[in-house]
Formats: sequence, structure tokens, C-alpha cells
Amino acid sequence: MDLFDQPLKFVKRIRRGKHIVLFYEETEYARIILFEFLKSGLLNNERCVYIPGKNIKAVEREMSDAGINAEEFMKNELLFVHQVPNLAGYSNITQIASEKLSQFALHPWNKNARPDRLVLLCIFKINTQEQIRSNLEWERQFRAKDLKHLQGTMICTYPVSNIIPTISDSEGDYGKWISDLLELYDCVIFARKFWRGVAFLLD
Repeated sequence: MDLFDQPLKFVKRIRRGKHIVLFYEETEYARIILFEFLKSGLLNNERCVYIPGKNIKAVEREMSDAGINAEEFMKNELLFVHQVPNLAGYSNITQIASEKLSQFALHPWNKNARPDRLVLLCIFKINTQEQIRSNLEWERQFRAKDLKHLQGTMICTYPVSNIIPTISDSEGDYGKWISDLLELYDCVIFARKFWRGVAFLLD
């Protein structure tokens, strides 16, 4: 794989077991990338798990529009879509998030039936220093440890309103947050406006 790649090509060719962080400016562009990642796995008979923050029926409609026959893949136990409950209002968001995600991402699987591909949409608000701290705590204590043993390929997503100024501001809260996250992942995708993005390995 080249040092830098276009996001859609990158998710088609990524090696198994990599953990990818996706920073995006536009929701629809991120969805196109994620569905391409899932579609590539499903067409290879890989077991795929998608954990969004919205109604499952809405996800099925979006997948259908993207050319994914979600109903058929679910019937064949290749695609699993789990909606994470609303976590707003919990005082200990890190612990609650870990428990809820364990229920969907870890509990159903054993070593003989692990997901090959996992997509987890952002469940954290990251508007304040405390929310950023809580997110990093979850990333280090749960995602980097508990999900690593699944041995599949994973994408976690984070919305960023303006990527280039954010990553350029190394002293700002968001620039430091992104830098800290990059130390925990194997790969990164920066998806800006439609078809303007870059992906590359970090290790």
C-alpha cells in the first residue's frame, strides 16, 4: 500500500486487524467511506458489525441506497447492526459507554465467531475539555484494550468541523486531542469535503 491513499481505495485494501480512526467534516462523505468498508467485507463473506447512533431501520434504508442488501446479509448472519442507547445524562460516561458497547461489540462473540469488520460511530460529545478527557479515557481503557482482542479490522469515527486548521493548531485542545488519538490507532483517514480526503498507515 502506498504511503498516502484515497479513502475509498484505502478501506478496500486495508489489512486485517488494523484499527482506523476516521475524522470527517461531512456526514454523508463519512457514510460513503464506511459503507464501502462494510461492502468490501460482506462481498468477501466477512462478518461485519455496524454500531450507529440511530434507528436500525434508518440504517437499513441508507445501506440499501448505497447498494448493500442489508436484509439479506443480516439473514445470512454476515451483517449485524446494533443501536447504542442514548448515553446523555450519565455522570460516568466512560464506564457507561464501556458497558453499553461491551454488550453489543463483545458479548455476542467468541473466538470462533468474531466480527471481521467493526464500525463504531462516535458516541461522545467532545465540546469541552472534560468531554475530551472522558473520550481519551474511554479510548485508552476500553477501545484500545478490550476491542483489540477481536482481531478484526475496525473503524471509529469522529466529526471535526474544520480538519486542516484543527490539526495545524498543535497547542489547541482539539489539535492535542487528535494527536493523542493518533498514538492509539494503526491508521487514520481525514475526510474533508466530498472526495477530498487522505488515508495512511500510522505504524
